Amino acid sequence: MKAFLFPGQGAQTLQMSAEITAAYPASLSLYKEAQKITGVDLMNLTQEQLSQTRYTQLAIIVHSIASLEKERAGMEQLHDSVIGTRAGSSVPDSSSPVGLAGFSLGEYTALFASGIIDFDGLLALVNERARLMQLAADRHPGAMYAILGLSDEHVEVCLSKIKDVYPVNYNCPGQLVIAGTEAAAEKAAAELLVLGARRAMKLAVNGAFHSPFMAEAAAGLKEFAGTIPFAPISAASAGALYSNATAAPLSADIDIPSYLETHMISPVRFTDEIRRMRLDGYDEFIELGPGKVLTGLVKKILNK
Repeated sequence: MKAFLFPGQGAQTLQMSAEITAAYPASLSLYKEAQKITGVDLMNLTQEQLSQTRYTQLAIIVHSIASLEKERAGMEQLHDSVIGTRAGSSVPDSSSPVGLAGFSLGEYTALFASGIIDFDGLLALVNERARLMQLAADRHPGAMYAILGLSDEHVEVCLSKIKDVYPVNYNCPGQLVIAGTEAAAEKAAAELLVLGARRAMKLAVNGAFHSPFMAEAAAGLKEFAGTIPFAPISAASAGALYSNATAAPLSADIDIPSYLETHMISPVRFTDEIRRMRLDGYDEFIELGPGKVLTGLVKKILNK
């Protein structure tokens, strides 16, 4: 079975909007609509703007949706061309169910792809998410490090002995991102190198994302999300939507605003999520959005 994956913050490039609109001209309408909703011209961001959370999250979301629409248009065209030559063909079209998952911010694109939220609501939600996260990072400065070459268990044991630092992104076996205060994260990174980590790379962020330091922002997001209409998950026909927080499909009775609050302060369990999707029968993973970071992670996860 097929699954769509959507990338998160960090996948952006300065050329991505020009590239997707050249490859799929119909996506220009998405960028124009996004500018009406947010007041931001995502087609002409500077490098400085693209390094800021407020602009980056919107830019990645719109690019990912454009990539999704391009993929769906291609599926529909293939379906129609095959149906025209083979009666009774079972070739999937754009309405065929697929698995859906995203990495952090990418899970918001997955919400849209599932039919749970519309484009206007999504942009308003992501715009507020970015604002709240930046505010939280300014109030509670933090740091994040990618730890390479140690098992998750070794990292977790080390962090359990250090205050104010947490495991936050389980990218793939041997690659786990930690986050905390500047001092705590730096101390943890140094100790993990002593324990045998191959590298401890500091990420270009100023906040401890997906950690308890985002609690204030998460509460604000829950309140804002309560003003946005969400379709029931049971009514969405696009396929199962998998959770970063639990690695399992979201349940039909879940309260989306409350879930988004939990999502912001919970680790991204991408390794377990991909393994669960594979167990559930998904064997074709298609990354839709800028870059191919998730494609690389999936290969490492499923080859281990």
